[in-house]
Amino acid sequence: MRSTFHEVELGKAVLQNATSIGTEQLIVKLKPEDQSGIQIQIKQNTNEQSSTVSSISIDQHGLQKLFLWLREEGAVQ
Repeated sequence: MRSTFHEVELGKAVLQNATSIGTEQLIVKLKPEDQSGIQIQIKQNTNEQSSTVSSISIDQHGLQKLFLWLREEGAVQ
């Protein structure tokens, strides 16, 4: 599996994995109108079709809890 990461536009980034049946994308978009919130979309592209698997928004309080959990799990320092 080949992975790529790139910034699509200011405040939006895409992590893409190539799989044997297509591609998977994790799209992260900063939402400054929500006071530092983010929107995360997970997309899977197979057989030239695109479908959104999941989409969530996280506000600033949720981001703080997420980073705390990631630190506790040792994923970030």
